[in-house]
Amino acid sequence: MKDVEQLSPIVTTATGVQLDGDAKVLAGLGYKQEFSRNYGFLSTFSFALSISGLMGTIAITYLYPLWAGGPAAGVWCWFVGSIGCLCIAWSVAEITSCFPTSGGMYYVLKYVVPPKYVPIMCWIDGWLFILGALTGACSTDFGAATLLLQTVSMYSDYTYVPTRGHITAVSILVMATHGAINSLPGSVLSSVTKYYCIVNILSTIALIVTMLVKCPEINSAHYTFGVVVNSTGWDAKGWSFLFGFLNVSWVMTCYDASSRMSEEVHEAAYTTPLAIATALTTTAVMGWVLVIVFTLCMGTDLEGTLAASSGQPIVEIFKYSMGKTAATAYLSICFVVLWFCGAVAICYVSRSLWSFARDRGLPYSDYWHHLDKRTGAPVRCVWLITFINACLSCINLGSVTAMNAIFSACAIATDWSYIIVIAFFLLNAESMGVKKGPFHMGRFSKPVMAYACLWTVFVSVVFVFPNYMPATKENMNYTVVLLGFVFIGAGGWYWLDAHKWYKGPVNNVDEEYDELIEAVAAPTEINETKSGLSHRAQEVSEKISNPSS
Repeated sequence: MKDVEQLSPIVTTATGVQLDGDAKVLAGLGYKQEFSRNYGFLSTFSFALSISGLMGTIAITYLYPLWAGGPAAGVWCWFVGSIGCLCIAWSVAEITSCFPTSGGMYYVLKYVVPPKYVPIMCWIDGWLFILGALTGACSTDFGAATLLLQTVSMYSDYTYVPTRGHITAVSILVMATHGAINSLPGSVLSSVTKYYCIVNILSTIALIVTMLVKCPEINSAHYTFGVVVNSTGWDAKGWSFLFGFLNVSWVMTCYDASSRMSEEVHEAAYTTPLAIATALTTTAVMGWVLVIVFTLCMGTDLEGTLAASSGQPIVEIFKYSMGKTAATAYLSICFVVLWFCGAVAICYVSRSLWSFARDRGLPYSDYWHHLDKRTGAPVRCVWLITFINACLSCINLGSVTAMNAIFSACAIATDWSYIIVIAFFLLNAESMGVKKGPFHMGRFSKPVMAYACLWTVFVSVVFVFPNYMPATKENMNYTVVLLGFVFIGAGGWYWLDAHKWYKGPVNNVDEEYDELIEAVAAPTEINETKSGLSHRAQEVSEKISNPSS
């Protein structure tokens, strides 16, 4: 791919979109270059790391292993779970290298599923991902708002206690800020997030050092790694222990978020998968160190930590280990990390929705498949997602438990949208002639992909069971309801109507665009120099940009 770029000039259409070697690769996959490419490796790596969130996302979900199995669950659920999650991440990275498009994983099914099954498989997989992506973005913003208000409450010595209404209102406000920044040109978010990874990693290291230095009493190794406390009401400790996997599964999800940005990344077939693999590996390693430190510095009053008025154990752990002032400072940083996580989540979800509309997968697809002329961003999709997430956050007004189901729905829905593709890729890629991209795992590809599938099936079974016993309508796990809505709703819609018009990924490259791409890929054939466009390329460019002429 680098050889193509070295030989090819950059052709700029009248709309300002640059066509180069990446555009040729994309055209080979059936799509025109419509976004500007603003992301290099550092900004793509930072984008991928932003999605995992690290210290912020781990902080708001650390309560799940503590409830499930106490100190030992906090440590070992991350270690075991991160191995399965990394298998998914590296599998997604390898597949993205073959198909670097904004369609992400569901687009791949076009090449690894028998043709007659492509529409139904793409339809289900696409809607699974949209559910997971929407609930992921919503739960991130809800978690950020909750953490912010609980931090304020802690700093006030609990003279202020946030209500459900307060948390819901702040969640919607956070979502609105994400809608606003994602309505700006893509270069803005790229510039903002470019060095975010450095800030995120350094602040995580600073948090680890501060907790270890300031903690009044470090827990013993036996307590940290060996004590299991079941607070779920289930009789079997071993079974309840498994619910702790939600921590790592929620943090290390949305693996192909960066692949959804592929049409905005330079040298996407290599840069994007490399960013996915390295960012998720960084999250896995630093995340395990972080949860060990949380457990070492949490004190031994687990019951008091879980029963604290804040409802967020991490707030109490920070306060105990660092004191109120330092705890407030680091909790504020966690909020900032979560804010960035939510901002990039809206970014990649909007691209996902836009690409699904490009393939005629949404009602009124022509309306949603639209890029703002001034910013080049899918603004309509951005605000549709913002509105949907604001509505989802209102669930909190009726039931906190139902709101918590959003977290597990995110993990299951997104992981299944990947695993469907990984399984078919594993079984059919070679026989259907799919060539490996520049980034791949070599001989480890098949075992890694097989383990990724087995792991996802295992944790999905765990996550749909009630987290607490005895189960009541107040504490019931509503994840299965959300997943059932997708399978029944999307499946029923396809059976009743969508099968008549949805055919899977749609090729939008026409003959005129193909001529322009050839001008880019083979400049010597049209006597063009690297310093400018040939007369013919200019004519075709203007014709594409101004069809009426």
